[in-house]
Amino acid sequence: MIKKNSTIQIAENDTYDHTDAMGFTLVELTVVIALISIFFFVALPRIQNDIFINQNKKMSRWLLTSVRYLKGASARDHANYALHVDIENGKFWTSHVSMSDEKLAQSKTAGLTLSGGNRVIDVEFAGDRKITTGMVMVQFFAKGYSDHAIIHVMDEDDNEWSYRIPPFLPRLKIIEGYVDLDGS
Repeated sequence: MIKKNSTIQIAENDTYDHTDAMGFTLVELTVVIALISIFFFVALPRIQNDIFINQNKKMSRWLLTSVRYLKGASARDHANYALHVDIENGKFWTSHVSMSDEKLAQSKTAGLTLSGGNRVIDVEFAGDRKITTGMVMVQFFAKGYSDHAIIHVMDEDDNEWSYRIPPFLPRLKIIEGYVDLDGS
């Protein structure tokens, strides 16, 4: 340990005062740079995955949380709610029966818009009713159940995904591939 007022003799007549010496040794700098490099090597793939999130993951998360919210809110508030799907524009948003036109427009703007080559193929309801164009509304009723529906989506790599909304369960089921309501 160097005392505050200590001095080192460098040459016969020169002295070096440690009181103003501030800095790091080459070994300390090398260790810090190595630790930072290891951190980025381990963390960068995770950070990139979070920043540049896959559109499928984003859509799946949005639909999972929205369906769970709509089922819970409809039962809790004893009011009808809806999940809207604009098939041509790849847009999803939610509403409830007592929403004003202004709030409905805000909900539509704040909803999910597919991008990156992802598109909605169709929405299928129980009774072999398949809708391939226009706007579709999946109903969540005040008694706590919903329409039995399945939303089919194709991603940018032409992979198909099926998002099944069961009428009495609170969770959405995500199935890889195109699956009809009857399971085929």
